[in-house]
Amino acid sequence: MKFSKLLPKHFCPSFGPREITLKRQLYTSSSFLTASAFPPHINALIARSTKSPLFPYSYTVYRSFHSSKKTLKPQSSKHTNYQEVSSIKHLPSSHSVLSFFDNPFSSSQNSDKTFSTPQNSLDSLALIHGASGIAKHTNKFVSTAKDKQYFSVCCGEDSFFRRHDSLGVADGVGSWRNVDSDKFLANSALYSRKLMHYAYTELEKHDNIKDVNPTKIMQASYEQSIRDCTLERVVGSSTALIAVLRDDELRITNIGDCGICIIRHNSVIFRNEEQQHSFNYPFQLGIYSCDKPKDSQEFKVNIQKGDVVVIGSDGIFDNLYEEDILEEITKFTHSQQGGLEVDPQVISDALAWRAKNVSEDINHVSPFQGRAMQEGLYYQGGKKDDISVLVAIVV
Repeated sequence: MKFSKLLPKHFCPSFGPREITLKRQLYTSSSFLTASAFPPHINALIARSTKSPLFPYSYTVYRSFHSSKKTLKPQSSKHTNYQEVSSIKHLPSSHSVLSFFDNPFSSSQNSDKTFSTPQNSLDSLALIHGASGIAKHTNKFVSTAKDKQYFSVCCGEDSFFRRHDSLGVADGVGSWRNVDSDKFLANSALYSRKLMHYAYTELEKHDNIKDVNPTKIMQASYEQSIRDCTLERVVGSSTALIAVLRDDELRITNIGDCGICIIRHNSVIFRNEEQQHSFNYPFQLGIYSCDKPKDSQEFKVNIQKGDVVVIGSDGIFDNLYEEDILEEITKFTHSQQGGLEVDPQVISDALAWRAKNVSEDINHVSPFQGRAMQEGLYYQGGKKDDISVLVAIVV
């Protein structure tokens, strides 16, 4: 649950105070107490924790972080030459392992509706990818089997899609489940799934178009989702992130607290910031939301073959530091005969399980704990949430 993903009063003008709590639950939850309520030695621990290397710059809370439009050209790394990646071979495992020289879009992979082949694509680069999801109240991966109705996959209130040239994830706002009305159905899971489904279908129309703006894709998806939900009398809201690959440029649009990081030479070369109105209250798209796709962050990142792209809901980035993500990628990137073997599905599974374990461990120091302490709040352990992660290798 996102403790404070509650809509301000101006989001829902027709709702009374009984139906929507106007104060963020974070400050009334039994899991949170102000730091001043603790003895000096605990306050000292909190102060040290928020200043320690465990809480890097990328987890700093920005209260007034609005739309950001940047073009990033990462500096070259001094680490291992990733041109070796061109000699990738198959890695024996129970998963489908992808080779940079073999066709990464075989018919067996395309049995899943969430995959697509780069036919007639104008792009010189493509993405081979894996995806994993674990709903908050389960201990097993969600199915990514073919669905008759949606091109997106649902994981609790998260949803995601993946294509040869694009990836997307959305995180439905759980607080809507507390809204009870006989006039409409509150269902953020359905809303987030529609948002990603229509992003997928909109991107299909741009397969042979180089000038693709992911914010416009999000806008079209948003409009179609609102149209559907209005007809079906469904309400909800969701954060969202879409990344589109064109030539050597990854174009990213993000609204809310979904995350993306790009790894090259075992180093993180790009990581987006969360976009929040205040702590744990992210920007979000929805029928009654004042946030719109035009308010999203926009980034353009120059990428290379062998780069690893990790996209996830905040269930990943609230529980795993960048160092944790790098550790899992390194662990499942094997060197053999001068080349590198990479299986994005194995990596996504490993990241999802690691985040799940942290989310249920009250003794584990998590990024969410660090941010809470920066706000003067005491919180211990990981954060239970739906977990969705997509891992892609640039080929």
